Amino acid sequence: MKITINKLGELFDQCSNKTKAYWLVANQNNVIYASPDAEDKLGLLQGMQVMKHPLINKAFESKKKMVENYQTLQNGLLVNTTVTALPIKPEDTDDSYVLLYGVENFSVAEKTERVTTLIQEINRQTSTEAALKIFVQGCLELFECQMAAIWVMRAERYHLLAKSAENSQGERFFGELSIIDEFSCKSVEGLISVLSNQVETSSKHVLGFPLQHLGEELGILVLFAWKSRSFDHSTTLCLNQLGPLAASLVHEYELRLVASEREKDLNLLLWGTEILVQVQSESELLEEAGEMAMVLNLEAGFFFMRQEDGWKIQAPFGRLKQKDTGWEQWIFNQIQLDQQNYLGHEGTYVSVLTPSTDDLERKFPWCQLLIQPVETNNGIIGEFWLLDFEDTKLEKRIEIFAAFGRSLGLALETIRQRQKLELMATTDSLTGILNRQGFSQRFRAEMAATLRRDSACLFLILDLDGFKKLNDTHGHPTGDRALAAITRNINACIRENDILARSGGDEFTLVLTDMQKGPDAIRFINRLKERMGLEEFELGVSIGVAEFPTEADSYEKLYHLADERLYIGKHNGKNRVIFE
Repeated sequence: MKITINKLGELFDQCSNKTKAYWLVANQNNVIYASPDAEDKLGLLQGMQVMKHPLINKAFESKKKMVENYQTLQNGLLVNTTVTALPIKPEDTDDSYVLLYGVENFSVAEKTERVTTLIQEINRQTSTEAALKIFVQGCLELFECQMAAIWVMRAERYHLLAKSAENSQGERFFGELSIIDEFSCKSVEGLISVLSNQVETSSKHVLGFPLQHLGEELGILVLFAWKSRSFDHSTTLCLNQLGPLAASLVHEYELRLVASEREKDLNLLLWGTEILVQVQSESELLEEAGEMAMVLNLEAGFFFMRQEDGWKIQAPFGRLKQKDTGWEQWIFNQIQLDQQNYLGHEGTYVSVLTPSTDDLERKFPWCQLLIQPVETNNGIIGEFWLLDFEDTKLEKRIEIFAAFGRSLGLALETIRQRQKLELMATTDSLTGILNRQGFSQRFRAEMAATLRRDSACLFLILDLDGFKKLNDTHGHPTGDRALAAITRNINACIRENDILARSGGDEFTLVLTDMQKGPDAIRFINRLKERMGLEEFELGVSIGVAEFPTEADSYEKLYHLADERLYIGKHNGKNRVIFE
């Protein structure tokens, strides 16, 4: 808050109490402003050329604070007046100016001059933090107290913002309080009571002055003095004038703090988004998002994701990782959530939690829950739930969490689109099983795994006998229906780790893992033939079989060998299984 001519007038009126202050502002040319009656008391008036007045000339030549007695003629009589002059630069003036004022009570003038000097010193600071430090330091001299401090209200708690003490005892006092930087009290009276009990002096006097900005309580200025009558009516008058200055400094500091935290959050969010869009799977994405939430200084949380069989908790992070059981149901009970019939939230939802004594003992002391939907182009696919110990902290960062939710939704959409494209590239659209490309990738990985297990596997090529006739006679829709039905039947017969693919129009490839040629393999393949449902479509099947790695050690050699045996079966009556 910069000093102006109007503020100077209010300041002198407050500090001078019942003694009238006569003052003016002048530059090296003219008197810019003169208070009422200044002409009678000082013989000076607005617009007067300063070169014609010895007092102002002397003040300008001095270029520093000047105090002297001055005589003016009033009603035909010479009257002595104490005049103080000091350099000052009001915000609504140009160039360099000198303020002069004359009062009958010099102590009032001295206090007024101290206040003015303090404001000037504050205005010279380049940072709000430094200005607050200068302010509390100035309070020690101005109010003749031993300690001064400003506490700011955050999340219904008072935090020590600025402090000053005249000795090491006071510094220790603030040092101990800074360790407990949150007080259970939620009012000015409660804070003063706590501070009074902390001061270990029998003759202590603690004065608290609320700091308000535009009707909002920001914090409190507290003065500590040991003298019996340290604070009087003039103290209140000065505080009434300085209070708005301190409040404006606190308000500016808090705005910058919020802006700084928001900028930090946005930078972290940008950094995290770049990481999230590079993740390859949804489970990995949620784990990374939980780590990102921890970087954003969130206490705890989890992801509540929509699945085909209902909503499921995934990737708990923060303090929830340390709690094995109980916290899930505790949270659901707090907001009376029916997990079986849960539909989710369309927008950000905030709920204040009320832990009981038992909850605190079980270390469930969270005071607030925030639920942020995670949305993709296909709608809401889940939510992330955030928990915090302070009951207003999350609410102040809703914008950040909404952006976090959008980033998470974008990353999920990217993963799902990538997986969809990969699926399209490796999957047969008619039957839903692997195509030739997908089978090649999958089988090459299985070959390496088979060698690591020191095992073997069978590579089968299955070609439907009579499929062209079926297509020509009954049409392609019937042929497609046959392929889909046969695929379902094969899938129902093979094991979980076996690999099935459609490698051509009516050709399938099948890998039977951890199986060698022999009676067991013959029985398995014959049973597979019986269950393929070929009779319904008047079809048969010819099968060529090769063993890895004993007969061939590469995908190309295996395919070639199995294909040769398949055509041996085709040329020898069809509907046969050829192993050699």
